[in-house]
Amino acid sequence: MKTRNIVTGLRLGVIMSAVLLVAQSHADNLSAVDTARVPSGQSITPLVVRGAVQQYLNPGLPAHPNFVAGEAVRSQLSPDGKTLAIITAGQNSLYNADGSVDTADSTQYIFLYDVSGANKTRPQLKQVIHQTNAFVGLVFSHDGNTLYATGGNDDVVQVYTQHGGAWVQSATIALGHSGKGVGIGVQPNAGGLALSADGKTLVVANNYNDSISVIDTASNSVRYEHDLRPFFSGNEGTPGGVGGTYPFAVVVKGNNTAYVSSDRDREIVAIDISSPSHGRLVKRIKLDGNALGMTLDASQSLLYVAQDNADQVAVINTSANAVVARIDARAPAGVLDHRQEHTGAGTYSVTLSRDGGTLYATNAGANEIAVIPLRGPRAFHVTGLIPTAFEPHDVTFSADGSWMYVVNGKSVTGPNPDHLSGGTAAQAAAARASNEYQFQLERASLVSAPVPTDNDLARLTQQVARNNFYRPDSNDQDNEVMGFLHNHIKHVIYIVKENRTYDQILGDLGNGGNGDPRLSQFGRAITPNFHRLASQFVTLDNFMNPGDGSMDGWSWALQGRVTNTETLTQQMNYAAVNRGLSYDSEGSNRNVPVNWATVQQRDAAAGPSGTTNYSNNSASVTGGTDNLLTGTGNHASSDAPFGHQQGYIFDAVLAAGGTVRNYGFLVKNIGSIGTAANPVTDPHAAGVVQVAPLDPKLASLTDAYFRGFDQNYPDQWRFNEWKREFDQYVAGGSLPTLSLVRLSHDHMGSFGTAFAGVNTPETQQADNDLAVGRLVEAVAKSPYANDTLIVVTEDDVQDGPDHVDSHRGPAYIVGPYVKQGAVIRTGYSQVNALRTIEDVLGTQHMNLNTAYQRPMADVFDVHGSASWNYTAVASTVLKTTQVAQMTEEAGTKFAAGADVAPKHDATYWARVTAKFNFDDADEVPADQFNRVLWKGMMGGKPYPRIKGSPQKVAMRDND
Repeated sequence: MKTRNIVTGLRLGVIMSAVLLVAQSHADNLSAVDTARVPSGQSITPLVVRGAVQQYLNPGLPAHPNFVAGEAVRSQLSPDGKTLAIITAGQNSLYNADGSVDTADSTQYIFLYDVSGANKTRPQLKQVIHQTNAFVGLVFSHDGNTLYATGGNDDVVQVYTQHGGAWVQSATIALGHSGKGVGIGVQPNAGGLALSADGKTLVVANNYNDSISVIDTASNSVRYEHDLRPFFSGNEGTPGGVGGTYPFAVVVKGNNTAYVSSDRDREIVAIDISSPSHGRLVKRIKLDGNALGMTLDASQSLLYVAQDNADQVAVINTSANAVVARIDARAPAGVLDHRQEHTGAGTYSVTLSRDGGTLYATNAGANEIAVIPLRGPRAFHVTGLIPTAFEPHDVTFSADGSWMYVVNGKSVTGPNPDHLSGGTAAQAAAARASNEYQFQLERASLVSAPVPTDNDLARLTQQVARNNFYRPDSNDQDNEVMGFLHNHIKHVIYIVKENRTYDQILGDLGNGGNGDPRLSQFGRAITPNFHRLASQFVTLDNFMNPGDGSMDGWSWALQGRVTNTETLTQQMNYAAVNRGLSYDSEGSNRNVPVNWATVQQRDAAAGPSGTTNYSNNSASVTGGTDNLLTGTGNHASSDAPFGHQQGYIFDAVLAAGGTVRNYGFLVKNIGSIGTAANPVTDPHAAGVVQVAPLDPKLASLTDAYFRGFDQNYPDQWRFNEWKREFDQYVAGGSLPTLSLVRLSHDHMGSFGTAFAGVNTPETQQADNDLAVGRLVEAVAKSPYANDTLIVVTEDDVQDGPDHVDSHRGPAYIVGPYVKQGAVIRTGYSQVNALRTIEDVLGTQHMNLNTAYQRPMADVFDVHGSASWNYTAVASTVLKTTQVAQMTEEAGTKFAAGADVAPKHDATYWARVTAKFNFDDADEVPADQFNRVLWKGMMGGKPYPRIKGSPQKVAMRDND
C-alpha cells in the first residue's frame, strides 16, 4: 500500500494533468456548452449547470502522466466538511513499455480533495492513495479521523488515519473468506460499508459471499459473519430458500439494525446486529427492482433505496419495515410523453440534501440526477433533472449544502489508433506503452457545480430530455419508412460477430466512407464479402457499439442497455491484474446458470458429469449446491414492459406473437466436436448435441446442433447447420420471425488446435467473412429474399484500432428496400439497430433507449424495388485450409486477384499466443493480443502515427 502527496509546488501540474474543464459560457444558449455523444447515441452536457467545473481523476503517475482512473463509484464528505473522498472500482490496468503489466500502478485509487473555503467551488486535489483493489465501500468515522474503504477482491477493509495532514494506512481488517466466494470458481468481493451511530460497529456487505461481516472498530476485528440466505442460522431456516444474494450496499439504523440491499434478489434484508456474537433476521422487504444504493433520513425513520431496472426509489418505513412509497425516478411528469412503461434510466444511488428536504437520485443509464422534493405539494415526485457527465454514480453536497459534487464513471474514449503493434522493436515498445484499450480510455471525473435553483431546473430538464431523445420531434419520414417496412418485411435475421473495428476491416474500402487504410488489418483480400456488402448496399461509417467488452457487449446487442452492476463487474473482470469478479453475462452469474431454477436443470445446462458438471463444481461451496444462488434472478438481465428480466429482443418478438429461432446465443457448449484428425463436421448427422441453452425461454427455440463460441470450430460448419434448417423452412414456408445467428470466428484464437486448417488470423477472418456471405446469398436466392432483412453487427469492438472512436464498428444492413451503393453517415449504434428490428417486426420497445432513439430509416429507400441479389465469394487465403474443397463443392468461387497466403503458419501463431486462453470470449488480454496480431501480420510496416485527443472528438448528430 502506498500513498502519494500532492505538494503545493506541483499544484499547477496536477491541475493541468487533471484536465480541468470550465464552462466557456454562462449564457442560456445551450449550443455554447460542451457536448459529447456517447457510444449509445445519447449526449452528455456536464458543464451545462452555470458555474460547473469538471476535473478528470488523474492520479499523477510519473510513468503514466496522462492516465486517468476509471469508474469512480463512491464519494464521501468528511464530518468537518473539508475533505471530499472519492474511490474508484474500474479496470485501471496499465502496461509498461515492454508489454508487461505495471502492477504497482494497476490499482484502484482514493482521491482526496480539499473542498474548504475557496476550494468549495474548485476542489483542490491534495492526495491520492493507491489501493490494490476496491469496490463501493467508503465511509469516514464520525470524528473524521479515520477513513474506511473496502478492498474488493482482497477481502479486506482498509483503514486510513490522518497523520501530519496526510492520510496513511493504519490497519487492514481481514474478512476471512480464504479466497473463496459463493459460486463456481469465484473469489470474495467486499462491497458496501456503514457505521453504527456510536461508531463502534462497522458492517461490510460481502458482495460475492452473500453475507455481512460485523466489525468491532476498537479492535479492528470481525465479531462475526451473518449469512443472508434463508437456509442459514438466524434466518428463516428454509433449505433452498431465495434471498440475500449479491449484497451491494448497507446502512445501519442506530446501533442495532443493518439494512442490506440484495441486488440480484430485489430485496432489502434487515438484520439485528445487536448481539456481539451473531446476527438475526428481522425481515426481508421485497422490491420491484434491483436494490443498490441507500440512505437514511436524519431521523432514521425512512430508508430510501435506489432500484435499477425499476428506475424507482423505494421509501421504507423503518419502524414497520415496509415500503410506504415508490418514487418514479426517471423524469418529471410529461417528459416521457406517453411511454411511461419503459425503464432503463438505471437508478443507482440516492443522496439527501443537507437540510433533508430534497432527495437526489443518480440515473447512471441516462447520465442525469433526478431531483425529488420530500416536502410540499410535489413531494415524492421528480420535479427536475440535472445533466451530468458519463455514467454518474454518486452525488455529495458541500457542508453548507450549496454545492454539489458528482462522481462519474466514464468518458467518451475517442480514437485509439495505437491499439496495435508496430513492426520494429522500438515501434512495438511504443505501442505497448500507449495503453489505448477501451477501458483505459474511459476516464472518471468529478463535476462540481452549484445546486441548481428551482428556476434553473426547467432549463436543465429540457437539456436532459434532448440528451436522451425524450422529446423527439415528430419525424414523418421515419414513420413512413418504418410503417412501410413493417407491412412488407416479415423476417429478420440478426447476426452478431466478434470484436472488430471499422478501420480494422473496412479501412481500405475506398468508396468515400470514413476509413483509414493504414489501420486495415483484414482488408479486401481477406474479407471480400464484407467489402462487397458495404459497397453494394450501405456503408455505415458512423456505427457505434456501446459495449466495452463481450460481457456488456452482448447486453447492448440483445437488450439495448446494460445494468449498473454488470457495468461495474465487467470493469474488474477485464482487468489485467486479478480483481476477482466473474463474467456475469450471457446467462450466468458467478459461473452459475442462474436462469434455471432447479439443480437438475442447472446440471443439464452446465453439461455432462465431470469437470463441467454443476453439482460437482458447487458441492463444496458454503451452503452446498441446494443453497447456491437459488431462484432465477439474474442481475445482468433487464426488465421490459412485458416482464421482469425479459428485456431481450427475442422476448419482444415472442411477446408480440412472433416466432424465434436461436443459433448460438446464450448457450453453453456441452457436446464433442471430435478431434482435428476426426472432427464432427456435421453434428446433426452424427447425432451429437452441441449446446445447452442458458435461458429457459430459448430452450425449445435453440438449434442444439449449432456450435456456440469456440475458436477451434470453423464458421463454415456453423453455416452448414444453419443452412440445413433454413432449407427446411424454405420447403415448409415457415421461416421464423426472428433468427439469431452467432458467427464468431472473427474473434480469432486457438491457433495451435483449430480444426480444418483454419488456424491463422487471416484464415479465421476469411472463414467468418465467407460464412456471412454465404448466409446472405442463401437468403437472396430463396423465396424469402423480398421479405427478409439481414442485420449484422459486432458484439463489441474492443480488439482493434480506429481513427474515429474505439467503439466504431462495422455493421451491415442487407435486404429488400436497402439503399444501393450509399454511404450513410448518420450516427447509429446497436440501440438504433434494435429499434429498427422492433419497428420492422411490430414489437413493443424494450426500454427507454429503444423507445426514444431513431430507427435506421436513412438506410432504406421504400420507393425502390424489393428485389435484390447477392453472390458470395471466398478469400483466396482459404485455399490453404481444408474448407477450400467444401467451398468449391458448394459452388462458391474464390475472389479475383492473386492468391493470398497467411503471413505466418499455425505453429508461429500458436507460439506467440501460447499464454492466451481462447476457451471463452474475452479471456485474452485484448491489448496484448492486438499487438501480437499487428506485429505478426504487418511485419516491418511503418507504424501509423495518428494524433487525436480522446476527450474532444467530433461526433455526428443523429439527424
